[in-house]
Amino acid sequence: MISMKSSLLAWLSIALVHGAVASASDPSTYHLNDRYKIGGEGTWDYIAIDSVARRLYVSHSSQVEVLDADTGRSIGIIADTPGVHGTAIASDLKRGFTSNGGDASVTIFETQHLKTIKKVTVNRPDFILYDPFSKRVFPMSEKATVLDAKTGDSVGKVNLGGKPEAAVSDGRGSVYVNLADKGAVAVIDVQSLTVTKTYPVDRCLSPHSLAIDTSSHRLFVGCLNASLAVLDANSGEVVAHQLACGGVDAGGVDPEKKLVFLSCAEGVVSVIHQLSPDSYELVDTVKTELWARTMAFDSATKKIFLPTADMETVASPDPNQPPMWRVTPGSFRVLVVSP
Repeated sequence: MISMKSSLLAWLSIALVHGAVASASDPSTYHLNDRYKIGGEGTWDYIAIDSVARRLYVSHSSQVEVLDADTGRSIGIIADTPGVHGTAIASDLKRGFTSNGGDASVTIFETQHLKTIKKVTVNRPDFILYDPFSKRVFPMSEKATVLDAKTGDSVGKVNLGGKPEAAVSDGRGSVYVNLADKGAVAVIDVQSLTVTKTYPVDRCLSPHSLAIDTSSHRLFVGCLNASLAVLDANSGEVVAHQLACGGVDAGGVDPEKKLVFLSCAEGVVSVIHQLSPDSYELVDTVKTELWARTMAFDSATKKIFLPTADMETVASPDPNQPPMWRVTPGSFRVLVVSP
């Protein structure tokens, strides 16, 4: 992830071809219609939304930018989050949690005034998830330190046996985690903190994004080889594959409209329609902007928010090495894609 995930450049030229595919019989229902300027310098990773409080939490180098989801107005920042990857919000507890890769910590803050409560040392985290069933926080790493969301204390570790990417909760005692290096999805029992099952995902290179529809018990796995794999969450059976954009890093689902979304660094969002729990169709490829690879889906407005920035090349300190990518200062922004 824009640390930058080394695989991004490898697939980009192929992804541009795959991303252009869309169904001519299904006109676009989503479009890019706004940009929230943030500016500053540095890279980013995940974005999260609190649909009730109408706030966006945008990771940005060593801090989290907090924006009004409806206007883009800056509400404040959560500082001292070096190498922050993502934010998990526990609305029921009025708390938030950031995964800080730079100093292997989780920052716990109160959501009303964005004041830090404390920082907790954990194994170096990437994605972070709050599970409302157990009221536990999962800052993901291969051996993840799990926290009690109320106290911030460690309640144990879970050994995933692989490199985790995205994770989702079914709200009934299970958390599902993509294992990018294993081509699989691990199932965690949130009380015992054990991996009870591992679902192999065939024809899926480096599973990255993950979303869940609890009504149909389906997991939606975005794969770096420009495809979506759909799994039965109960059995682990892969029930469908669908062409999608390449270089996916996040996804979402609208159970009401039966739509699945994948956001990709090639500059598109794939919109896939669930015809039935085991049948899917790519209905739209929405143009966004290059590098807009992570997203947050707002269940209230059905909008999609995607952070991105302009990129430029600079000379490598080693004259024998090719130029390096960096974020163009002042260009960081959040795209708003609306139905």
